[in-house]
Amino acid sequence: MYEIKFDKIKQSKEMYGEDMNLIDISMEIKNGMVIWPGDPEVNINWMARIGKDSHANISELSFGLHTGTHIDVPKHFVEDGWDMDSLDLTVLMGSVEVVEFPEDVNLITYDILEKLEIQNFERILFKTRNSRLWAENINDFRENFVALSACGADYLVSKACRLVGIDYLSIAPFTDPKTTHVKLLEAGIVILEGLNLYKVQPGKYGLICLPLKLTGREGAPARAILYATD
Repeated sequence: MYEIKFDKIKQSKEMYGEDMNLIDISMEIKNGMVIWPGDPEVNINWMARIGKDSHANISELSFGLHTGTHIDVPKHFVEDGWDMDSLDLTVLMGSVEVVEFPEDVNLITYDILEKLEIQNFERILFKTRNSRLWAENINDFRENFVALSACGADYLVSKACRLVGIDYLSIAPFTDPKTTHVKLLEAGIVILEGLNLYKVQPGKYGLICLPLKLTGREGAPARAILYATD
């Protein structure tokens, strides 16, 4: 069983102040937020309010499973792939490398990844210019987001990657959403999408990512945090 050594979690004072020791890299779930074209819109509404024939405030919500920060497992693009019931949570917890790409990188390819000075590709998060969209509160979908190419997926498979994350709603390009997903998911690589890495510096961290426990599904919304390990 994997154990998180919480004594190694350190405060990130410069970024979040004296009282914070975790870096939340999750997107806020709210009405009107950006979604993948064709996915269900986010609806969060009050069902009951205190003082209006109720003793408590109660909300209801509805949205697609691939809204905001979420994970994909093989069932998402592989018909006979395993689903959330078979997810090994240790994949989502442990050391992770945040890699930042220059503004002029439009597609993360095999050649680009090969030049990175990284020894361990077990868990890797891609910070791109996409994260600036979250900082600017841009809620309309952008088709030209930075993504991982099919050959880039091949590279991660060759490096025995277990988890890859990116700072937009899809790891794959808008023009070809299938190929990259299939290559990663057929290899059993868990995909973490919809990250907000705007305030995160590149480097090594600890990752804790816990998705909803949804039976038989192809993915799930998740809360993802980083913590300092040095």
